[in-house]
Order: sequence, then C-alpha cells, then structure tokens
Amino acid sequence: MDKHDKPLIAFFIIAYLLAWATMALPVAQNYGFLTGLLPLEILLIVGSWMPNIAAFIVIGFIIKRKGGIKELFKGWLKWRMHPGWYLLALSPVLFGFTAMVLYQWIYGYSPSAGLFEDPAAFIGLLVLITVTGAMGEELGWRGFALPRLQLRMNALSASILLGILWAFWHLPLWFAGLGFEAIPFWAYLLIGVSFSVMITAACNNSGGSLLIATLFHLFLNVSVNMLENEAYPVLAAVFVAAAVAVVAVFGARKLSKKTQLPIDPLSKTWVNFQKSTAV
Repeated sequence: MDKHDKPLIAFFIIAYLLAWATMALPVAQNYGFLTGLLPLEILLIVGSWMPNIAAFIVIGFIIKRKGGIKELFKGWLKWRMHPGWYLLALSPVLFGFTAMVLYQWIYGYSPSAGLFEDPAAFIGLLVLITVTGAMGEELGWRGFALPRLQLRMNALSASILLGILWAFWHLPLWFAGLGFEAIPFWAYLLIGVSFSVMITAACNNSGGSLLIATLFHLFLNVSVNMLENEAYPVLAAVFVAAAVAVVAVFGARKLSKKTQLPIDPLSKTWVNFQKSTAV
C-alpha cells in the first residue's frame, strides 16, 4: 500500500477503532467486567455500519470532498449490468448447498442449520443481515477502499489484502460470547479472502456497482447461516475453489475482461462517483 495515501490509512484505522470500541461492550460483558443486559442486536447493527461511517468521516473531514458522501450512496443505484452478475451474486447460496452435500458425503450426516425451515425466522434474519453487514459495510470496503487499493496494486493483491483486513475486523465477535468462537477463524479468513476476490471481479466488471457488492455480501451472509459451525472448513474449500476459478477466468491483474478498470485515478473513486478533482 502506498504509505502516502493518508485517507486510505485513516479509513482502516477509523473503521477498526469504531467497530472494536462498539464490540468492547459485549466482550467486556462476556468476560465478567460488565453486568446487566446489553442491547446486543443494536450493538451489532451499529458496529456493522462502522466501515460506512469511517468512509463518511474520511470523505467529509479529511478529504473534504464536496458531495462525496452523496456520490458514494449513488453506487447503490448502479443496477444496469449484465444479468449474469445478478445470478453470480446468488452464488454464495449455491456454495452453501454444495458444502452441505460434500459434508454429508464425507461425514455421513447433514450440517444444515435449518435456515429455511421457518419462513418467518428466515425473513427476520434476511432483514437483519441486509441492514447490517450487507448495507452497513460495502460503501466503506468496496465503495471507498477498493478503488484506492487497486490504484496501488493489482486487483488480486488488493482483494486479498482487503479480505484479510475484513476478516480481522470481525475478530472481536470471537470474544463476545455470541457463538462465533465455535467457528474456526482460519476457515472464516479463507471465506473472507475468497469472497473478496469474487466481489472485486463483480465491481470491476459492473462499473463499480455497490448494488452488486451489497447483494454478494447479503448472500454470503445467507450461506454462512445455512450450515452448522463444523462445516465451515468445507464451505471455505468451496469458496477458495470458486475464487481460483474467478482468477483463472478474469486474470489476476484486473479481475476483469475490460480494457480499463472503472476507476477515476484523480478522485480515486469508481467512475461517475465524483466529477470533481484530485485529492
């Protein structure tokens, strides 16, 4: 990463500090330093929005780009793309079913978490994971950070770095007593990096659509909720295989068949996000 890209470094620091400070409360409660009931659902929702909020802070107070936050939101309006990308956004659910079949074949029983058995519960979960990780993070990770990273390294390297940072950003969840501690973190890390590769390819081939990025993230969350914790290593293997296929098809340099990435080198944003000037 270019050491002189202070806005990008500031974004990662702020995203980590805000989210980890929020999650410090349930972590402290889990280890007996706090008593009483905490509004865990509210804390999870608030914490999940910290990448977006970090991007807003950097754009508004460090870069001071007029209209930059509004332009960032417009990434959700980029819906005109090849229909195949919408189908590909559903692929994490297919990976979940594939991992379920493989796990049953290897171990002799299904690791299904029964996600689809109760329609009301599934709809409630769908709403929650939409307003948390899917909508709460992607303006920051893919809207702000990804184009800037790709101006400093090839698309595959940018995806791997962002996937690692994304996974470790979630690390406090493993100490909050919410059940994440039963998930092998190494498997979660592999899923995050592989997912990052695929979502970069989606953004690079859709003109920087944050709609497609958000849909990818949504269905990633669906896939990881489909399985019991012990099946995460198998799910990770499926995701890694898919990411390798994406790299093989699109190439490591751009993760795209397009001649030029849809990134404005002056504003360091996706094309049409910002009509103004260099930062």
